[in-house]
Amino acid sequence: MNYFIMTQDERIAQAVVPTGVFDVIRQEWLTPDYREELEAAIIQFDIQRKSENIYLDFLDRPIPLYSDRLKTIIHKFAPKLFAKSVVLADRERIRQDLYWLLVLPRIACLSERSEFHQNGSLKRLVLDEAKIARHTIFQVEGILEPHIIIDLRLAEALLRRDFFGIRLKKVERV
Repeated sequence: MNYFIMTQDERIAQAVVPTGVFDVIRQEWLTPDYREELEAAIIQFDIQRKSENIYLDFLDRPIPLYSDRLKTIIHKFAPKLFAKSVVLADRERIRQDLYWLLVLPRIACLSERSEFHQNGSLKRLVLDEAKIARHTIFQVEGILEPHIIIDLRLAEALLRRDFFGIRLKKVERV
């Protein structure tokens, strides 16, 4: 099976940017161990003021957020994923948009062929396909980068629809 890193399209300079994220939630809440804290929280982020804000289907900075349309497709492939609703508020334009925070499983699937820089950052990502099992969307355990990996079936489903602001990059595998 082929796998892809899903990222926000950085070519779209006017993409909406949530602010004050870590004033509202803690970084460790982005793991399955803190599901109860997320369930109890009411999450709303203001957005950075810009002359124009473009609402993409996938935002990966400062945390991954998925549009309602994107979440619907992902849940068809991975129905057991925990999703928490998040509101992005543009107070200046009196606008609110629904996004989703998906808590993805972290899979220890790094191949020995993966390469790292001296500071521990990833130089070359190689996945061990045998360790991935049947996961459709996940994050890689053991790396500093918060890469979101999707399988070929989900990638094809995304490409068949008119999602905006998503880039896919093929990952090496053994």
